[in-house]
Amino acid sequence: MSAMDLGFTSDGTINDQIINFYIERAKGGVGFIVVGGCYPEMNGKVWKSIIGLDKDEFIPGLKRLTDAIHRHDVRVAAQLLHAGRSASSFFTKMQPVAPSAVAYRSIKEEPRALTIPEIKTVIDNYVSATLRAKKGGFDAVELHGGMGYLINQFLSNATNKRNDEYGGSLENRARFAREMVLAIKETVGNDYPVIFRMSGDDLVENGLKLEESVEIAKILEKAGVDAFSVSPGWHESKTPIMLMSIPRMAYAYLSAKIKSQLTVPVIASVRINDLKLAEEILDNEQADMVSIGRPLIVDPELPNKYKNGQFDDIRTCIACNQGCFDSLLNFRHVSCIYNAMVGHEGEYKITKADKPKKVVVVGGGPGGMETARVLALRGHNVTLYEKNNQLGGQLRYACIPPGRDEIQNIITYLERQISKLKVTIKIGKEADLHTLEEEHPDAIIVATGGRPIMLNLPGIKGDNVYIASSVLEGKSSLGRDVVIIGGGTVGCEVALYVAKQGAMRPDIACFLLAHKVLDAKDVVEHTSKGNRNITLLEMKRKVGGGFGFSTRWVILNELKDAGIKEITEVKVKEIINNHDENGQKNSGVVYEKDGQEHFINADTVIIAVGYSSNNELQKQLEGKFAETYFIGDCVRVRTALEAIHEGFEVALKI
Repeated sequence: MSAMDLGFTSDGTINDQIINFYIERAKGGVGFIVVGGCYPEMNGKVWKSIIGLDKDEFIPGLKRLTDAIHRHDVRVAAQLLHAGRSASSFFTKMQPVAPSAVAYRSIKEEPRALTIPEIKTVIDNYVSATLRAKKGGFDAVELHGGMGYLINQFLSNATNKRNDEYGGSLENRARFAREMVLAIKETVGNDYPVIFRMSGDDLVENGLKLEESVEIAKILEKAGVDAFSVSPGWHESKTPIMLMSIPRMAYAYLSAKIKSQLTVPVIASVRINDLKLAEEILDNEQADMVSIGRPLIVDPELPNKYKNGQFDDIRTCIACNQGCFDSLLNFRHVSCIYNAMVGHEGEYKITKADKPKKVVVVGGGPGGMETARVLALRGHNVTLYEKNNQLGGQLRYACIPPGRDEIQNIITYLERQISKLKVTIKIGKEADLHTLEEEHPDAIIVATGGRPIMLNLPGIKGDNVYIASSVLEGKSSLGRDVVIIGGGTVGCEVALYVAKQGAMRPDIACFLLAHKVLDAKDVVEHTSKGNRNITLLEMKRKVGGGFGFSTRWVILNELKDAGIKEITEVKVKEIINNHDENGQKNSGVVYEKDGQEHFINADTVIIAVGYSSNNELQKQLEGKFAETYFIGDCVRVRTALEAIHEGFEVALKI
């Protein structure tokens, strides 16, 4: 299990929330856990919730954590992470330090270049932190030498502009890391394992490429590093690293290359969300071990389930980042879109109900299915109504756009679970007041979700106007000129879906690239878009406002690659679908921008302005039943994460 910031501490100390989180993963069958990152000195604290290793007073808490993990026969390492120029004085109250005075793009706070005596002090602090880790019961340490943090900043030409013995040549740039490894080994002993986490390719301008990373690994292997954990890129990289749109195992080639040049074990990581893929990597000798992070957030029992053949019971990580990475960036602790237990391991327990009840759940979206699942686990007699002929709610559309297919994992898991738990499922049947009265339930949960907002515009009922869901279902005939009204998440995703229609398949592009028929630029263009002209009209200042911080920039780049035009700060006035005197169509959209009216041609107009609460049943049920609950979008339009978590919490109450 790879190291991850969890957001569970604000003062560097280990607490029960952290311990309970890791106990569940240790019980779940993982063999080796890396905890962290942990700052070796305060000036290296990268975020408010990082664990501390700079003071002896942290040792008792660390020992509580490692003892708890060891009880389950699991080994554990502490990851030492010094942020360097990526640290912020907002957290540390100090100016950041780095090999050179090169500012971090997201912080824009110029660091101070370390002097040679200060470099020696930083190394000493790493040694002291390693000693504390050992006293705290950790079986090893992992030095974070990747992702653009301090050690990586010394290694990379992008950030190391020094002209002394710590800069210039590859050997000099590797000196800081090499001296650190030697000092740690000399102090704690050669038998205490040191893992080195490295970026196989920095994926930034002037950064390390794979060939240099191989040479660095050789230098550090000779210095005493016992294993290398290989990941791609920096947080500053313009290449996506952590998103669901990244093909699974996309970066395994990095560990494969480094492994081929070393004798010590090499660990592969990133976008390995299925243990079948992990086995494939091992079988093909692309790595000696596999490290996974987010898949063990969503399903702490993943290894045991896989080992025991319980494949239908596995929650597969969808790499959405909503509950984990995006939560941290918003100063909240880690959670998960479809595991509401995350962060509440010592608080939430699914126990049998004292008195089983007959419960009706109305709505088969993610919130309704999760409610039904937990109710059934608690022994209640559960009936689920869904008016459509498929379960999944809005997620059925969310998984259709390109690069979003992982979302289907949520639907698949919940469908399998409620079927296995013998929930009575009535699809294609809408539950109204009369239906519910006939059921005579002890409790009702309403999860009817939202419905697409239809604008009150002239021409809205034209035969060239469609709602986004009908387009995603393939129920619409699209013209060459497409205008999408609404530039939020739905609008952007349907735009990319439409753009991909008629685009070249990746396997064809690879064939043509290999035979030098196309170059790389041609391949990007041909695989990103077909032949349609697509325009997004958005009333706000920017498009894509509903996406999380870690996802939005990638979506914007995809829109650009697909040639999708964006017109913002507009007010749509009218949709026109006329025929002129010669029988030719004169179709388009009239909109106002900067006080002036404009017309844009449109064979097809797609409405994607969001959803409103479907609360009609809520009004019908008012005062009719003793125990009634309302969850998800039928209360207020939000996210799948909130609907699922609300359903989980309600199911614990009944």
